[in-house]
Amino acid sequence: MKGYRLWVIAGLALITNGAALLGFGQGSVGALARAIEANHSIAHNIERANTLGLMAGNPPVKVSADFLGPFEVDCMALGMCNALA
Repeated sequence: MKGYRLWVIAGLALITNGAALLGFGQGSVGALARAIEANHSIAHNIERANTLGLMAGNPPVKVSADFLGPFEVDCMALGMCNALA
């Protein structure tokens, strides 16, 4: 039983770093941590850009809708552009 703890630690070390030691760096724990950190950084930068876009002093972004609002008339569809002008 004395060597049991050593084998458990060695097994865990092999599981976590075995891929990197064999040359498969994409499967290592370090590569996974870097990918998570990169995704977090990208999400943080996107959130910061959206926040800066909504700050006071900047006009709101006009969203183009597929339908017309209640006070907009498509005179070409009605054929009344001359009458409405």
